[in-house]
This record gives sequence, structure tokens and C-alpha cells, in this order.
Amino acid sequence: MNNKKKKKFNRYTGLLVIMVMIFSLLINEMVTLQMIHGEEYSARANVEFIKNIDYAAPRGEILDADGRVLATSLKSYNLIYVDTTESRKVLYQTIDEVRALLKSSGEEINDTFSLKTDPFRFEFGSEDSDFIRGSELRWKKDRGINDYLFRTVLSKETGKNKISELNEKETDQLDELILAFSPEDTYYYLIEFYKMYEALTPTAEEKKLYEKMSGREIHEELLKKFDWETIRTYLVIRDSIRMESYQGSKAVTLMSNMKEETAFTFFQQLSKLPGIDVETNPIRLYPYQTTAAHIIGYLNPIPAGSQNYYMEKGYDISKDYIGVSGIESAYEDWLRGSKGVKTVEVDKNGRTISELFELETYPGNNVQLTLDANLQNTAEKVLSDLIYEYSQVNTVHRVAGYTQNSTNATRGAIVVMEADTGNILAMASNPSFDPNLFAVPGRLTSEMYQEFFTPDYRAYAEELIRKMNLRTTVNEKTNETRPAVPEDLFRFNTDGTVTDFNDIYAKPFFNYATQGLVPSASTFKVITGLAALEEGILTPNTIIRDNGAYTNDQVGNPITNDGGGAYGNINLAKALAKSSNVFFADVGYRLYKAKGLNAIAEWAWKLGMGHDPQEKSHSTTGIEINENISGNVYNHYSKVEITKRLFMFDVVAFLNAGKARNTSRSFTPIDIGINRADEEKKALGKEKIKQAVRDAFDISIDDANKYVRQDYAEVVQNLREAFEEYIAILPEEEATGLESSKFYAEQIAAKIVYDQTTEIISPRNVLNSSIGQGDNQTSLLQIANALATIVNGGTRYKTNLVQRITDTEGNVIQENEPVVLEETGIKESTVKALLDGLRASTLPGGGSYSTFKDFPIATGGKTGTATFKANQAEVGRDAFGLYTAVAPVDDPEIVVAVVIYDVTRGAFVVPAALAVFEEYFEEQLKTEYPDYVRKYDYELPEPITSYENLSDVDGAETDIQSDEANESKP
Repeated sequence: MNNKKKKKFNRYTGLLVIMVMIFSLLINEMVTLQMIHGEEYSARANVEFIKNIDYAAPRGEILDADGRVLATSLKSYNLIYVDTTESRKVLYQTIDEVRALLKSSGEEINDTFSLKTDPFRFEFGSEDSDFIRGSELRWKKDRGINDYLFRTVLSKETGKNKISELNEKETDQLDELILAFSPEDTYYYLIEFYKMYEALTPTAEEKKLYEKMSGREIHEELLKKFDWETIRTYLVIRDSIRMESYQGSKAVTLMSNMKEETAFTFFQQLSKLPGIDVETNPIRLYPYQTTAAHIIGYLNPIPAGSQNYYMEKGYDISKDYIGVSGIESAYEDWLRGSKGVKTVEVDKNGRTISELFELETYPGNNVQLTLDANLQNTAEKVLSDLIYEYSQVNTVHRVAGYTQNSTNATRGAIVVMEADTGNILAMASNPSFDPNLFAVPGRLTSEMYQEFFTPDYRAYAEELIRKMNLRTTVNEKTNETRPAVPEDLFRFNTDGTVTDFNDIYAKPFFNYATQGLVPSASTFKVITGLAALEEGILTPNTIIRDNGAYTNDQVGNPITNDGGGAYGNINLAKALAKSSNVFFADVGYRLYKAKGLNAIAEWAWKLGMGHDPQEKSHSTTGIEINENISGNVYNHYSKVEITKRLFMFDVVAFLNAGKARNTSRSFTPIDIGINRADEEKKALGKEKIKQAVRDAFDISIDDANKYVRQDYAEVVQNLREAFEEYIAILPEEEATGLESSKFYAEQIAAKIVYDQTTEIISPRNVLNSSIGQGDNQTSLLQIANALATIVNGGTRYKTNLVQRITDTEGNVIQENEPVVLEETGIKESTVKALLDGLRASTLPGGGSYSTFKDFPIATGGKTGTATFKANQAEVGRDAFGLYTAVAPVDDPEIVVAVVIYDVTRGAFVVPAALAVFEEYFEEQLKTEYPDYVRKYDYELPEPITSYENLSDVDGAETDIQSDEANESKP
């Protein structure tokens, strides 16, 4: 008997069986993959991913009133790089080949990278310090510099492990560290951060060495093989790839607006350039270049501080451009089109294999303006010619025994509007810019950027000082002077920024028509006359004696006529024609006696010249684009606030100086100025004193009209309590030797009640306002709209730049009709009287007769000349020149307002209005006055149709020319 023992089936046997089965399946699958479906899966392996490609839609067009295209979109070619695993392996070789091909075509890779070298600096496309600060913070945080500085510096100081754990003060500290991280530090940080040593294709061992190096050390190694420009180009593209990764799988644009022949060259080479592709993309074109630039605006990449907002609205923050000024900005939502999307399969080299789905783009809507391009061109050209004349040729002017200099008459504006609709027909601002520079990356050169956003203020000041021989007074008693230095003109701040506190430098992006505030000067006399007529203070036939000066016991120094003349017995019309300061000062005082300090202001507010400060700050024009809404006409409320604000600086200086009011006595100084080193209790003590000072300026309009001051004893008591509390908390070494709280309180109270309040409640303020001086500061647009309101019979319209919005087929989506803001109720007799006065100014003996004597259509106007400040000549400034005009004077259709800064005389800007009238009435002149020969005939240039025939632009014309100015005696 065979007694062989049966083999038991245990768990080890089972495991062996399972393993055999698994390996059998694996072998079977491998055979299937390799032998049966090998070709199919090999092809599929080349498909790295499916991705969506966004296609930008053309923006809607911006048209003038006659349909001329002022802004449009063109088809262009973009060179893009798609980052994939395979294309990344040969990234740097690909970049080298791309650069070589572009160079052979005369083109180069876009450089929109904000970090520049040679010298190291940031460029954020703005001169606004707050914008620059915010952009720099966002830019650095997006690249991890906040994490780096927290990890290496702040974490150790605070003992905290996460940025989110920082309190507000520590967060501010981190922000300051980020801002202090220099452009040079940032550059080398990014060299390390992006592992730029990969461009050297290191071995595994070399890579370990590079990983231990600093950014500077890596850069030194890179310089052994590449030049600075190449390294920076690599860095720019690596950065772009990372920034794009925030938005998913998208392409990096290497070159925008590529020439068609260059695009064809790349199409032929795509198989040799992993990751490279060519796409079509619409770009913005402004056919008339600088024409209406401040109204149309321009495009720019989405700023760092606004990226979240625009991302939520569907923008590609790394590629899309938005309107940042003018109509492009105000009507962004209308002009922006609907993007298209294409879903495609992409191979391992980043190229499209097949299209799976496509959603077509839809263009934006068109915006048609109220502007007439011919009238706009005329306004801009005559303004430019006048600025050139008085800043470069005819610069020295001798009038009534004194000399004025208009060398810095480098900026100005013109507004032309319909009198009975509020529609703007032209709005010129000089200097200007070409918005085409910003529509395509790379067009704005570093030189242009510096001229626009970081001008050399010191060099400008030195040249202005040389040309104008500027001197600064060092002793007012002896009139001792010294040669001026740049610091007399500009404030050069420790952080590298410059403050133009004298408003000297001409700013190309600043719209002087809507954003500049200017004294309305003698053009305001029309409003003074209006107030007097409407309040029954005088009639058109009232005679006032002008003996060359006006004064009384309440107004101090006499008010005299410009040039020192006297006009005898005159009525309103002659007073406007002669611009009699004496007449209108007399009228101003009569208004004050009858209606109080706000008598003129209340009528100016009805006309949109500023507004009652007790109301919420708001626009009085309603214009669609950016404007300065801080315009002000003298009134009691603003005077109190202005005086109070200025006195807050004075009181700190007074207490630090230790010189008693109105005596030769000295006292122990006490410091109530802001000091960041102060402990909270001390800082609060100082603030309580300042609040007591502010409270002391509580002067009601009723008391002011009665010439009643504050209660001196009450002011002393309130200040005394504040000083007592403050002195009590001071350390003994600081409190020792101080005067009594009563002494300090009495000194400050006396300055407020007897000095400052005297100025506040003085009727002199009304007299200054009556002739357009003093606290009167409004925009040129407000001045124009006020005159339009008067001459149309008293209806104040919303000023308007947009006529209608249409779709791409021309269908009207929105039509803008005239909007009435206020019916002022001006009497017809008042309007006639004022028009008679304006007409008299253009007749023999009037201020603008010499310019309009041959013009056959009856016009009316008023010149204005306003001082900038008392020592204006020491800082290169001089008087503003203004002119406001209306035509035809018997049935007004249009109103014109002109200003040129530092031109010295209002009479010098009058020709601008003539040029505008000649263009506006062109057909009437040809038909009714065929023998009339125009003095100004500017032709609108032919529109450009592509960037290839775009004229070279050297930026804004803001430079002070180095040639000696020719002196011309009037």
C-alpha cells in the first residue's frame, strides 16, 4: 500500500496562486498594450491635456458726432508659449530660437515686466504714489516675497508661525519690509526663486551645488554663459509662466502685434519650437493719435490692486487690457466684448491637435460722442500754438511798469459746449499723449516711461531756473535774495518721490479742462453782475464812479484796477468791457451789506461753480469722465475750514518757536506736533489740544454776517483745560520750566479770536470774490457750464460727452437726451444785460476787440487774469490767463472757455476762441461772408489705419527748451 502523505493547502499556497494569477494578468495587459493597441496608445500619449483657450473680443468703437472712428480694434498676431512637461524641458533653447527669429524680423519679445535693470527699478505706469505703493506690494506678494520676509525676518521677531497670525501693527510692519526690499534684492531673489540655474542644464551633482547658492551667486554663474539681457528675458518668461498658472492652463504671450510676415515665419517653424504657437488677437488703434486723448482715454493691463475684482468679472488678469481713463474707462462695460472660447486637445509640445468646441466672440458696443473731431482738432492745435508762442518765443512782457515772464506757460485747456444742451463739442488739454503707446505691449520705451511717469524734476528745475533767472528771497525786510535751487521749486522726498507743490510741471495725463482748479479771475465778474441784478442791488443803468481805487473802513487796502487806470462813471456793460475791479468791488460790498458773506456764492452754486460745503461732496457738471469735484467759490463755511486747516500747521510752529504774539517776549516752547514715538496717552493729549483749537473756529454764518466774534473767555477756558491735561501727563523733565496752561491758552485764543476770525468775517473776502480772486478755485468745465447756464436763460444742464450707444449693427441701445440739473430762475432782463456787457468787450474799447474786430459774427466775451500766489515769480509761476466767450451773442449757440497757466495775461488766450468760432461757423462764413479770410485754419490729419503707419511719438512736449528764449516786447 502506497502511504504517500497528502499535501495540505495552506495560506502560503493560496498566496502563491494569487500571485501567479496577478502576474498572468499583467503579462496579458502588457501584450495587449504593446502588440495589439500599441500604435493607438502611443498616439494618445502625445495628448497631454484638453484645455480651453480664451479669445479676446474686439472692443466697441468710439466715434465722434459725425461718425468718424476715434478708437477701433485691429486684427493682430500674437506669439504664444504653452507650458507643458515636454516644452519645459527645452524652454531656454526654445527662447533662444524665438529671439533669433524675432531679431531677424526686426522685432523682439514683449517686455511688460515691472522690474527693470540698468538701473534696477520698478515701473508701474503711474506717478501716483499711493497707486505705486499698492502695485509694488501686490507685485511682490504675488511672487512670494511676503512669505520670504516673514520666514527670514518677522517670524523670528514675533514668534509667530503664519502670516495670518499677525496683528494689524505687525502686518503693517511686514508691508514696510516688503516695500524696503529693493528692486535689486527682488531681482536676485527671483533668480533663486525661479531656479534660473536650470538654463545651464546642470547635471544632478551640479544642481545640488546650485541649490545651495544665493541668487547673486547663481547670477554670476549665468553670466559666464549668457549676457544680462538674455538672463532677464529668461526670467521674464519664467515669471509669466508662474503668473499664468494662477488662472489654470493658459498660454503666455511672448510677442503682441507681430507683423504678418513674422507670423508666417513662425508658422513654418512651429514643428521645431516646442510650446510655441501663433494666435490672432484684436488690438486697440486710435486713428487720430493724440486727438481727444484725454476724452477717449487709453488702455492698460489690469493693475495689481484690482485683479481680484476683474477676475470675478471674467477678465484674464495677465492678458486683458482695460480702460484706465476717459471714455475707455467710464464705458468699459459697454465697450468690452464677450470673449470666445475654444476647447482643444493639446499635444506634449503644447500644440493643438484637434478642436472639440468653439464659442465665438462678440464685439463690444459702440459709443458715439458729442465731439466734433474738426472742432476738437482746432481747439487742440490753437492751444498748442499759443502755448508754444508764449513759452518759447514771446516770453517777456512789460506792462504798467513791471515785467512778467511766461516761459512756464506749458499747460492749458479749452472747453467748447452747446449753450442749450450741455453737450461738449470739444475739450482740449495740453500737454497730451498718444494712447496708441499703451494699446500694445512694448511700444512705450523706457525713455517715454521716464518722461511720462518719473520725470527728472531736478533737471527740469535747473533749466527753468537758468532760463528765468529765478531768485529766492531770504530776508523780506532787506529784500535780500539768492539764486534759486531746485528745492525751492519742488519737494524732493526721502522716499525718492517728488512733490510738485507749486504745480509747475506740465502733466500729460492730467486733464486740465476737468481736473485742474483755477481762479476764474475777471471772468467771474459776470456772476457778480448776475447776483447784483437778481438781488436788486443794481440795474443795467446804475452808474458807479470808478476813480481808480475802492476802499472803506471794513476792507483794508484799496482794490485798484489792473494797470492802475480809472474809468469814471460807468454802468454794468462798460464795467464788463473795461474789467473794472473798482466797479465790481463796490457791487460786492453792496451785496455783502444786503445779503451777507454768502451773497455771491449762493448764485455761483446755482450755476454749478462749486457747491454748498454743507452738502455732500458731488459733481456739479455730471461729466462722464474723471473730474475734480473740489471746486470752490468763496463762502463762509469753506473760509472757516480753510483757515482752520492752515492754522493747525501754524499753531504747532508757533508753540515750537516760543515767540509771543504781538510782543518781543519769548516763552518756553511746548511741542504738540505729531511724533510716532509718542506713547498713546501723550498722543491723545496732543490731539485734545488740537481738537480744542478746531472747536474754537465754530463761527456761525449769522454771527459772521453781524461781525460777531467768538467768546474769548470761553475759548481760553476750553484751551486751558486741554493744556492742563496734557502738561499733567508729561514726564517731569519735559514739564519742568513750561509756562502755565493759562498762558498757552491765552496766546492761542488771541491768535484765533483776534487774528484768524478777523480774516474769516471780513467783507474783504466778498470783494476779492467779486473780482474772481481769493478762495475762488473751479474747473474750466465748471466755468464754461456756468456761462452756458446764464446765456441760455438760466437752465443748468448736465454736461455730456456721450450722444448714444449702439450695437455692432448700428441699432441704438441708449440715446442720451439733455438732462436739466437746475432751473435757476434768472430773469430775461438779467441775461440781456450780461450779454450786452459781454458784447461790449469785443467792441472798440473792449478787452478783446483787437482779436474780434474783423470777425463778422457778433460774439461776446470776458478776459481774466489771476495771480497764482504772492511770490509766484520766485518759483517760475505767473498769472493764469482766461477767456470765456459766447456766439452768436444775440442768440447763443456755443460757449468757449480757455485757460493757459502762467501766460501772464488773459488777453493772450483770446485768439483761441476766435479759432474755435471760425471752425464752428465755417459754413455760415462761406455762405454769408465769402470775403472773410480765416486767421486760423487747421486741417484734421488723415487717420492711420495700422500700427505700421503710426508716426513716431516722442512722448509729451513738456521739456523746457534749452535754447535761449527770444524776448519780445508788446
